[in-house]
Amino acid sequence: MPEEIGQEASFERASSERAPETTDDRDLLYLGVDLGTANSSVATGTDVTRTVPSVVGWPKDLIAYRFLQKPIVYGEECIRNRMALDLFYPLEKGVLKYRPSSGPVNDSNREAEAVRELVRHVVELAEIRPNQRVRAVVGAPALASEQDKQAIIDVMQDLVDSVMVVSEPFLVAYGLGLYNNSLVVDIGAGTLDLCRMHGTIPEDIDQRTLYKAGNFIDEKVHSLLQDKVADSPVSIYQARSIKERYAFVSPITEGISVEFQVEGKSVLYNIAEELKAACEEILPDTLRAIRELITTFEPEFQDELRNNIVLAGGGSQIRGLPVVIESDLAEFGPARVTVVDDPVYAGALGALKLAQDMPESEWESA
Repeated sequence: MPEEIGQEASFERASSERAPETTDDRDLLYLGVDLGTANSSVATGTDVTRTVPSVVGWPKDLIAYRFLQKPIVYGEECIRNRMALDLFYPLEKGVLKYRPSSGPVNDSNREAEAVRELVRHVVELAEIRPNQRVRAVVGAPALASEQDKQAIIDVMQDLVDSVMVVSEPFLVAYGLGLYNNSLVVDIGAGTLDLCRMHGTIPEDIDQRTLYKAGNFIDEKVHSLLQDKVADSPVSIYQARSIKERYAFVSPITEGISVEFQVEGKSVLYNIAEELKAACEEILPDTLRAIRELITTFEPEFQDELRNNIVLAGGGSQIRGLPVVIESDLAEFGPARVTVVDDPVYAGALGALKLAQDMPESEWESA
């Protein structure tokens, strides 16, 4: 039966517990899955990596259906054709918004059906062969509830043979080989998750989940831009696109000019002040959580932890963020903050690595 991996999981002798490869083993596919509020990614043992915006859409009417020629649409195609679609975002704050429904699709349960459709689509991106056995590790917010973890298991278990749900920042750390005295800060759209590593599976006390993250910044940018460009409609999609391209925090100071349509004409606005203010809204809680995890760590190892902080997730691309964190920790001594090379797939690749390394006995009990 699928399960969540917990503190009791045994990782020792992982390689020695694996049976010699057989034809049956080659028909076994491992998946690492990152179900994100904004984007979902999958990585496979066959070197397939795919990502898709976490949105599902149904044509609004007959005209929309004739235009799209599809009964259901996913990801980027939803965003491009959003005016013709009823859109559903199945994840909120890093977890499934609705529980899958077993009934037919209709107006009363379409939100729940969107959950099942998105997850099914993400799994299908893995290019699973017919009759191939599949084992998956799925990321979740660091302090997701048992109910939220079980909801992921419930929707996945009809699509794969075995599934485990694991803390997303832990997966990033595992994928990067950061097993000891390191701190991962994973800034996603729905949550900002932190996990400190100390040579063993982290407990709840080693992790934090915050809810001022990427989507929170999007909403702030959107509100500030609407106030500034009062004569032009600014969509949340436009605000998000601007954030993803230009996001920054102190100490960077520069002008950022963007064109907006005002009464049909392009007008240039400097939005640096608004963008900086929106991005810096997440700093107080983030810096406080980092300080807590460092100052409550074993004193002998605090210096090493402080010099091994890694930023992941889409929010890791906010320019100036490493310098701000290092400056905030300066009173304790030197600090070093780096950014993952691949913010899109760091979680999924970590999940894949864990799935492949997991002892056979753990999968047998999953």
